Amino acid sequence: MDDFSKKIESRFKEEFPEWAKYCSTVSPNGEPFLVIKIPRPNDIGKPDLELETCNDEVTVFFGPYHIHCEDFGDNDAYDDALLFVKQIVSEQSVIVSYWHKDSWCGSNLVKVVDIPKDNSEYPYADTIKIYSWTGKQDVHIDCCPKA
Repeated sequence: MDDFSKKIESRFKEEFPEWAKYCSTVSPNGEPFLVIKIPRPNDIGKPDLELETCNDEVTVFFGPYHIHCEDFGDNDAYDDALLFVKQIVSEQSVIVSYWHKDSWCGSNLVKVVDIPKDNSEYPYADTIKIYSWTGKQDVHIDCCPKA
């Protein structure tokens, strides 16, 4: 792994020692990078929380949403990724995704107090899927698309 990936792995293991066992190295194109796949608690199934280091950035995935975090200016890739992870695992925020006939329309990280009740954000969506870390907020909402 490159120095960037090693630094991220070290900081991650320091912050979350109980998740160190989920760290692995992959080399799909010859260049090894860090992958961390953390299953949701209580064996509730997908989506996993996933972090990858590739091309000097940390990409964090949860369900149909992901963010790219880079060292740029005053931004620290790990700190930005850590903030996202903590928002998810603390249950302060959820992932809200909008769908139309099984096609993804968009996703957002949303505070629990702001979970949508309808498709006003994406009026053409016929389904809203909400994913939370523990699954307590998970729901699929059927809606009527607006023309």
